[in-house]
Amino acid sequence: MKISSENRSIIAGALLVAVLIVLLGFVHSRAAMDKDKDGFVLYAPFTKADGLMNGADVRIAGIKVGRVLDQMLGEGYQVRVKIGFFEPIKISDDSSAIIETDGLLGSKYLEIIPGGTEDMLSSGDEILYTQDALILSELMDKVNAYMREKKQVKTSDEGDLE
Repeated sequence: MKISSENRSIIAGALLVAVLIVLLGFVHSRAAMDKDKDGFVLYAPFTKADGLMNGADVRIAGIKVGRVLDQMLGEGYQVRVKIGFFEPIKISDDSSAIIETDGLLGSKYLEIIPGGTEDMLSSGDEILYTQDALILSELMDKVNAYMREKKQVKTSDEGDLE
């Protein structure tokens, strides 16, 4: 029995659609599993989380140990960052979280600086000590203000010499 080229195209198209449906189902089920299984989770409050995106790396000593799961507006307009770890990890309760930048203009990530106490955080606890993202434009404004102030002091000193 010979299959016509038109029938071959229909069969190939149907197989392609079936494969795409299976792949989409697999991706959807993986996303649902990841969403349901948060695992070891900590929270960190920040006054500003500029540039920190969901899915951003969470690192300890430069090693990726988790990712930012979510960011929500909390009490007093603080940003409450939900941090998910790949596996349970011992983090002391005096540890701190800092929003860092990869290079000068790179993407933001969250760095956990371990503390020294023997009391460890449990899943669902909050990291109390945090440092907001350094914003380059704010830093440049501070440098400009400092330079203007220095220039004014220098010109007033020169006027006193006369």
